[in-house]
Amino acid sequence: MSQLTNHYRDDDPSGLPSDIKAYLDEAYLHKLAHLQVRQPKLLVVFSGGNAMGKTVLSRKLGAELQGLVLENDAVKECLLQRYPEMDRDARNVLTWQYTMDLYARLDTVTPNGLIIRDGLIDWYYDRILPVFQKQQYPLFIIGYDISRAKNEELIKKRGDKPTITIERMLRLIDEQQVHMGRFRAEYTPDIMLTDDNIFDHDRIVQAVRDRLQ
Repeated sequence: MSQLTNHYRDDDPSGLPSDIKAYLDEAYLHKLAHLQVRQPKLLVVFSGGNAMGKTVLSRKLGAELQGLVLENDAVKECLLQRYPEMDRDARNVLTWQYTMDLYARLDTVTPNGLIIRDGLIDWYYDRILPVFQKQQYPLFIIGYDISRAKNEELIKKRGDKPTITIERMLRLIDEQQVHMGRFRAEYTPDIMLTDDNIFDHDRIVQAVRDRLQ
């Protein structure tokens, strides 16, 4: 696929080194909460922008519904701890390769079918979702319809993180709109959060609980 926006990546999901896979399985996968809980299949994803509270909401969903929270930033942080001299580009490639490999083998590593993907689905939905569709995961989409002013406010409030800076998140806002438009032309969110109710997480938990039942 051609580069759709300046920061869009077309990394090959194959080629994950076996030692990196073994390390991340030990440092990341095997330490996930609810890994051995048995749950029906449902993939929960987020469509919107950065710094909107996805991680807090993901962890609430995981805790209250005993779901398996999969977070790209947590994988990157494991790599950063083990390989502090690794540059960001290499870390991003390995995170992509590892997570795509993990998605494809979820049926073999956990009986927990409630997967909460803590990350935006918009950019690479057409590469990620087919992996889950092949394993017959129903989809639940949490969408954000947030004003630009609110988005910028939340980004600045969140601050820099080891894996991404305020400056980079602000630069990505316009590109995020492009990819969100692509995604929502094909998929409609099951529930939407706006400036007025962005942190109404109890409503989201109940909606996901209802879908599971």
